[in-house]
Amino acid sequence: MDTDTLLVELVEALDHDLELLAVLRYRIIVLGALAGADQTSSLPLAVREIEVAYEALRLAEIVRATVTERVADEFGVESMPRVDEIATYVSGGWSELLLERRRSLIEIVSEIQGLSQTVAVAMGRRVALAEEAFAFLRTDSSATYGRPAARGGVLVEGAI
Repeated sequence: MDTDTLLVELVEALDHDLELLAVLRYRIIVLGALAGADQTSSLPLAVREIEVAYEALRLAEIVRATVTERVADEFGVESMPRVDEIATYVSGGWSELLLERRRSLIEIVSEIQGLSQTVAVAMGRRVALAEEAFAFLRTDSSATYGRPAARGGVLVEGAI
């Protein structure tokens, strides 16, 4: 197999990774939107869709790693080189194309990491607020059954 064919396969594998990362990013956005819209019954499906997207990405990574290894063999470089390392061994448009794909991958992975952290923090706050509300209800409901309960305001994010 010639070098150009291997590089086409590598770029196609990187493009597939980018597409799957875009799907993963979208699924995380949907999860955050559902959580923000108080659609808790839909959260398990959203989480499952993220798992499916992640699994597809994992399989695509295996394909990309296989192609990367074949490219490394072709150029006689160490096993599993980074895309920018491969770009140093190729000339002209291939180098620019590989570096552009690398930049795109770094950008979308950074976006996904940021989104994941934001959604996790937001969902964590919602869980903490719900637990506080349930604790208040449990404490208050005891008075209904003839046991005295402490009454008073509950401080939640600066409001009584």
